[in-house]
Amino acid sequence: MQAPHVLLALSGHGYGHLAQCAPVLNGLHARLPALRLTVMSELPQAVLAGRLVPEFTHLPLAIDPVIPMRSAWEVDAAATGAAFDIFHRDWDAALQSDAERLQALAPDLLLANIPYRLLAAAAQTAIPAVALCSLNWAAILSAYAGVTPLTRPLLDQVWAGYRAADLFLAPRPALPMPELDNYAAIGPIARRGRRNRQALCRELGVAPGTRVVLVALGGIDSALPLANWPRMHAVAWVFPSAPAAARDDCFDAGSLPLSFIDVLASADAVLTKPGYGTYAEAVCNAVPILTLARPDWPETPHLNAWARRHGCLEEISVARFRSGDFASALERLWQRPLPEPPEPEGIQQAVDILSACL
Repeated sequence: MQAPHVLLALSGHGYGHLAQCAPVLNGLHARLPALRLTVMSELPQAVLAGRLVPEFTHLPLAIDPVIPMRSAWEVDAAATGAAFDIFHRDWDAALQSDAERLQALAPDLLLANIPYRLLAAAAQTAIPAVALCSLNWAAILSAYAGVTPLTRPLLDQVWAGYRAADLFLAPRPALPMPELDNYAAIGPIARRGRRNRQALCRELGVAPGTRVVLVALGGIDSALPLANWPRMHAVAWVFPSAPAAARDDCFDAGSLPLSFIDVLASADAVLTKPGYGTYAEAVCNAVPILTLARPDWPETPHLNAWARRHGCLEEISVARFRSGDFASALERLWQRPLPEPPEPEGIQQAVDILSACL
């Protein structure tokens, strides 16, 4: 029997889309070791390989509108509308090109997070297709560009693409999507790390009782207010790359002989902004969250409600973050008891569904 071939079509907007798909594909590979995987994404090969266990062929293609960002937490609303407008020009020709590319690749299954035009092309070519994401680009376009006579035709094409999927798997906490009759809610998707605070403190060279805060604002570069960064007694700050501040309490996670998920699982808190990947991993690893306020992002109320229900969450304004006035918020966070973390049961649920499709 020929090895099953899965095509992963992955948005290049940050790392959260990869964080949702990688555990599922790793689980699928464990069940089907002969699985062939092709990844179509603008994300760098090294980033993909850092999360995906199976070997894969990488096609570095732009397959959906990447949302223009001013920072990791600020969407450029005007540029967002323009990005969608550009992507939807010559729609029919682009859709035909996608269909031809799918026919040439001949996957047994398309897994999309969340490029909608490829889902429409898969329906045209009779290739089984499943969308997997906690959000959709129609909701983002509506939030930032608004629903106007100019955006309505674009929104109709976006929704038509998502409706063309055989299923739209939405891991909790996901946006509600009443527009989709193929919507299927599943449990959370998150990696679990090995918690070893003693090993983390040893590798950082700090005292065993030091509290460690991981700064994880996603895969979008942002200027951090390091000049105003608070200095707290017996607290170490770990950044995903070398911090500009030359301080003895600031460290580079990349220099540690520990995986990022093990650093997160061993941390005493994570400083982040509303986004699925870090929220789900922090809550499922019983790590408190200090989050920036992000009231304009459509997922924020759903993410925050879930994190408060299943973990510990404290919110600070962007102004307080920039001024460095968030030490007291961390102290409040550490005074709260942590509930039992939820199981990332969405991984197994998605693997079962995709296995059935294959």
